[in-house]
Amino acid sequence: MTLRSMAFVILATLPVAASAQTDVWPDPVVKEDVFVVPLWLPQFAGSAEQTSRAQRIEQIVLQDLQFTGLFRIMREEPATAGVAGVNAVVVRGRVFVEGPDVSFEGTVTDLASGDFVGGKKYKVTDKETRRVAHHFADEVVRLVTGENGVASTQIVYTRKVNDKWELIVSDYDGYNPRVLVRQTVPLLAPRWIDNNKAVAYTSFRDGKADLFTRVLDDNKSRGLANYSGSNTAVDWSQKQGLLLAALSKDGNTEVYMLARTGQIQQRLTHNKAIDTSPSWSPAGREIVFLSDRAGSPQLYLMDRDGSNVRRLTFTGGYNASPAWSPKGDMIAFSTRMGSEFQIAVITPDGRDGRLITKDNHSHEDPRWAPDGRHLVCTERGREESVSVVDIVTGGKRILAQGADPDWSSP
Repeated sequence: MTLRSMAFVILATLPVAASAQTDVWPDPVVKEDVFVVPLWLPQFAGSAEQTSRAQRIEQIVLQDLQFTGLFRIMREEPATAGVAGVNAVVVRGRVFVEGPDVSFEGTVTDLASGDFVGGKKYKVTDKETRRVAHHFADEVVRLVTGENGVASTQIVYTRKVNDKWELIVSDYDGYNPRVLVRQTVPLLAPRWIDNNKAVAYTSFRDGKADLFTRVLDDNKSRGLANYSGSNTAVDWSQKQGLLLAALSKDGNTEVYMLARTGQIQQRLTHNKAIDTSPSWSPAGREIVFLSDRAGSPQLYLMDRDGSNVRRLTFTGGYNASPAWSPKGDMIAFSTRMGSEFQIAVITPDGRDGRLITKDNHSHEDPRWAPDGRHLVCTERGREESVSVVDIVTGGKRILAQGADPDWSSP
């Protein structure tokens, strides 16, 4: 069995039946007419000794706002108030010395009316420059749209460097990567838990697949679940304060509910097939999981107590790695297209399924950004890469070398 198949739990052991399933999906939908807010972002101001810092913050804010896909950004000074139409805003920033401190102040103004929408003031140091810029970009998103931004979030992923496996945490844009765990045996499928204070993951540290946790501010991992057989595919519900995992302690891989301590609360599936890769709904009332009970790997739904099991996917001969969106309106997963896997999404009622990626690279292990618009995934070309995909425009970019990513909540 390959390490990749263990990461999303025994997929290599799931038989692919010659059945009526097809891998025919509608082509990716790119919504070119999606509404964007006109936003002016003139050059940020800075006193003589702070010009470079002002420019650095400006560029980070610009990149963060461009990433959202929510704005049509103009860089020049805006024309006279009232000419830009409805919902246009101006974002300004300045860096200045205030006593012993250096401060950054950012503001958002309605262009048509000239009204002050909101703003923030921060103390800023070299070490905190990126954090301040990300925070202000998220404040712009909140003030203009009422939604949370993602610029202050983080991504966790794995990578193999020579003979070492590493667990990496980085900013959402791939900057500031830092090693959380390094070991000589495989570690896989990390998941954020405890309000982003810790990460749960699968490791072969003790000779088989077991679950561990690592608090970000700690220097030691702790065991979470080491029942007989394999312990894999962990998922966390902040609403419920509970974990899901796939355990083979009773001989067959089934989905279990675990307490935060790893203690088994309930076995949720009871089937001779392999049931694995569970993902909580945002409210923690439903679960999507993977099963080959119909002859090929497909997605199924069940209530949080294991009842009301129903099949979700009927298109695609081999579907895997489901992940429920933070808004609850979509479930992302990987589906095999020929020799490669592509990412698709489907509504929880199964009525609207479509491809998100369609190229000659494999795209697997999708996980949602908290904005419900972006997905992070493993892209397999010449090497494994962590990539981000915009499901509205189809835009994609590579963040880092690695695999098995997960995106933190705001």
